[in-house]
Amino acid sequence: MRRPSATPAMPRAIAALVVASILGAPACSPFVKPELPGQTPYAVSEIVFPEGLALDPAPLIQTLAVRPDAFLIPGQPFNPWRQAEDRRRIAAYWKNFGYFDVVVDKAQVSFDEAGLAARVEWTLSEGPRYTIRSVSVQNAPAGFQRALEDKITFGPGDPVDLQTWRIQRHTLADVLRAAGHMRTEVYSRAFVDRDAKKVDWVFFVDEGPPTRVGSIEVHGHRKISPDAILDRAGYEVGDPLDLETVRKRELDLMDTGAFAIARIFTEVGTEFETGAVPYESWIPPDTGGNLKPDQVSPDGALVPRELSPDVHVRVEVVEASSTQGKVTLGVNMDPERIDPFFGTRVLFRNALGQLNHLALQGLVGYGIRWRGEVDEPLGVYGSARLEWLRPGTFGRTGDMRLALSFDEELFPGFHWRTAAAGLGVRTLIDTGLFFDIEPRFRWDEGVGLGTITAASLADADAATPATTIAGEGRLSLVWDTRDDGVEALRGHLLALRAAVAPIGDLTWLRGEIDLRLFLPFNQDMGLAFRTSAGWVAGLSGDDGVPIGARLFGGGAWGHRGFGTRRLSLYAQTCKDGVAEDGTCATDPIPIGATSLFEGSVEFRWLPYRKQFGAVVFADIGALGHAANPFEDAVELALGLGIRARVWHLPVALDVAYRVTDDPMFEAIDALDQALVFLRIGEAF
Repeated sequence: MRRPSATPAMPRAIAALVVASILGAPACSPFVKPELPGQTPYAVSEIVFPEGLALDPAPLIQTLAVRPDAFLIPGQPFNPWRQAEDRRRIAAYWKNFGYFDVVVDKAQVSFDEAGLAARVEWTLSEGPRYTIRSVSVQNAPAGFQRALEDKITFGPGDPVDLQTWRIQRHTLADVLRAAGHMRTEVYSRAFVDRDAKKVDWVFFVDEGPPTRVGSIEVHGHRKISPDAILDRAGYEVGDPLDLETVRKRELDLMDTGAFAIARIFTEVGTEFETGAVPYESWIPPDTGGNLKPDQVSPDGALVPRELSPDVHVRVEVVEASSTQGKVTLGVNMDPERIDPFFGTRVLFRNALGQLNHLALQGLVGYGIRWRGEVDEPLGVYGSARLEWLRPGTFGRTGDMRLALSFDEELFPGFHWRTAAAGLGVRTLIDTGLFFDIEPRFRWDEGVGLGTITAASLADADAATPATTIAGEGRLSLVWDTRDDGVEALRGHLLALRAAVAPIGDLTWLRGEIDLRLFLPFNQDMGLAFRTSAGWVAGLSGDDGVPIGARLFGGGAWGHRGFGTRRLSLYAQTCKDGVAEDGTCATDPIPIGATSLFEGSVEFRWLPYRKQFGAVVFADIGALGHAANPFEDAVELALGLGIRARVWHLPVALDVAYRVTDDPMFEAIDALDQALVFLRIGEAF
């Protein structure tokens, strides 16, 4: 489709607006809200509904055309014409929940002339709420009857909820679309028995033929050739076509990093022309589907459509800008230190040719100790990374990267530096399922550790040479089905990670597992569970495991009974040197564990599209110097948290109290039992 060309008047209008804004002169702006017929100067002070209603009208009030101001949502002034619309809107709201006999009377309006305010009081008679008498699926293809019925979440005896139940027809249709019938339509019909106050619900299925690619074309490409795009999409004429594969191929295109938007549209001729994201043309409310006269037989049965299996496929892309930058400013705060930091990332797309990108990123922070008496080295820390990214190096979706990196991390009491160079391969196996492998060389150095006593190192199976060099291989498998990466209420995440350093000054093997599960009660509340565990062991006999490979817990995203990296084994270090008599003043510092377990359970109340929420949580942590993480210490913390959504980001404030206090930590004064954490984002 060609875009309409701008008329000569458009530049002149824009220029006039710019000049008028600079000179302060009035101008006729196209963005000024027009005054509606019947508009009055009276602001709505209150909307009142009768007490004791079976259906809560609160969610309805902010959708009315005449309404008061609410937090972050402006009200609308009194208008008698729009109030008449509200009368029908209120009746529709009640009928949507099965109150088909509802009667809404004309509202009583009282005016405050002095304050130019109007109070609106509605009266209504709800009547009984209808319930479901039966639910059935008709015309299901062979072998799919049970699968379709299992997708229906309501049944006999349930109260009516028209919109919630109607849109389940899309879920039923997706079962068949995922099986290769992309032209499937499912229609929803509710047959109302007003005498019995019951509803019989029927889903009519028209599966359509098995679909295949009949033709394919590419739109929107500029620097990336159509052949490269089609190679990545992986479709050729004659290939079978199903919904799940289309969704996966869209993600494959986006994974190249070259596109701002990548869509695969299948012109299947259904009610909603769908790409990988279904129903993009659908705007609530759902009607249940539009049946044409020739789709209904004289006896009321559904007549299947006559359709071709060949589907035209259109791959549409919007190439991202050649250079893209991101700047991050922030502050982290734990019970001992405040860390302001600045970060940036710049991506140079196609810098080394088609689908060959360069990425440069860095972060600089400064740790400011505001309490405690443990001296630390210079508080500057940060990281830098240079990457060459080349999608499709190994097969269609094997994406290669070459990376050089330097990281300096700030631990309680010391710094740890790591420089690395490696070759990585990443692939998207399936929707939400990622595999990554990276062999690399790494150089590690501890700064400010002091002289750790031999007894402490032996107890923790640790090693702290000044520097180490090792060859390391890292791999990870991540399966992520969370509905939201920031405020999840449903889905799960499973991550398996392993690293091995078989060659070098010190050799070791580390394995980690991270499991997160979210079980919703409804769209506002649910339970969240997290279990993470890790193990690391030395491969060089009695040499021990270096700090850079060891396991640390605690912090806002870990066990909230400890500060960041404070859930750890501790060692005594002589930072001021050894005295003439052979003694030294020692300070305890965390040096990590060889086995670590962290678990959390949260009750989450995160109201849909509301500004505030809350959580109640319990965190458990355990760590050991050998393979058993419960061997040395087990800690439990309980707490409360609030969530405030600011510009679509949740600000989280958690207050935790460590119920237990293992004797291993009694000698460490810096560990408080009551802690406060402030961050952006959920804990997991």
